[in-house]
Amino acid sequence: MQAGPSDMRSDRVWLCVFKLRKVTHLMRRPDRPRVQVRCVAVQPGLPLDRWVKRSRRAKRREIVDVLYELMPRRGEPGGRDSPFRLPQHRDAKAAATKKLRQQLRCDGYTVNDDMTVWHLYAIELKAADTKVTAKKSTQVALYVGQTSRGVEERIRQHREGHMSGKGQRLHSSLCHRYFHRPRLDLVPEELQQTLYCQEDALMAEADLRIHLERSGYRVFGGTERLDERRQALGLT
Repeated sequence: MQAGPSDMRSDRVWLCVFKLRKVTHLMRRPDRPRVQVRCVAVQPGLPLDRWVKRSRRAKRREIVDVLYELMPRRGEPGGRDSPFRLPQHRDAKAAATKKLRQQLRCDGYTVNDDMTVWHLYAIELKAADTKVTAKKSTQVALYVGQTSRGVEERIRQHREGHMSGKGQRLHSSLCHRYFHRPRLDLVPEELQQTLYCQEDALMAEADLRIHLERSGYRVFGGTERLDERRQALGLT
């Protein structure tokens, strides 16, 4: 059997992106392929291309191609002319691998079969207390959030006051106490899209809060990037 990247003994490794066999139900976006990001001990170029085409191990791993356009450039760390040297570059290798995986996830690729995506939601709160409704105000109060779970499941967690097996709270105490009904109809169309990384989701969550406040609602939640988004929009 021909040796594969993980079989070869070398102190040099390259950061590579492999295209995997298309499996529709395992793809976050149909127009972005499944990929595997990993460091291997075969230099990108002809040797790696040969391994992909001839190796039984590559076939078992469902590898069909090397996506050079997504990999570090020749002179960049982990690129064809700048491999990581082990063990001295171990930390740099781990950091570069993590960064590339995150970058590709945010671009919608299915990386190492991670299917995580995010969506926004809005929940109407009961106007039973001045905590959610200002005195002498008829403002409808809302709670907004982002979730990598199914939206209906996340709303159910708030409504039922779910806790983890370790006793950690999985819900907003305010949202649970004053839960009235889901208000997904208040999420504007441009914010109903699937989001592919948490940072984008947090920014969109803040945008949703700002949008609803401008529409006359009193809004809770969506605070993690709120100041940053207000500053960017010139609202501070």
